[in-house]
Amino acid sequence: MAALVSAARLVAESAPPEIPPEALEQLRQILGEYDAQALRLREASSPVDGA
Repeated sequence: MAALVSAARLVAESAPPEIPPEALEQLRQILGEYDAQALRLREASSPVDGA
């Protein structure tokens, strides 16, 4: 999974000119959602202070 996300980030940051802008925008949205959910998962699994 890490390799797939890394490859997607590489394409999103330095895409060849033949990739349509709409596809790049969709890829960036997917990566943004992935980042948000990964952060949410990390926060949910971290211990709560004062428990």
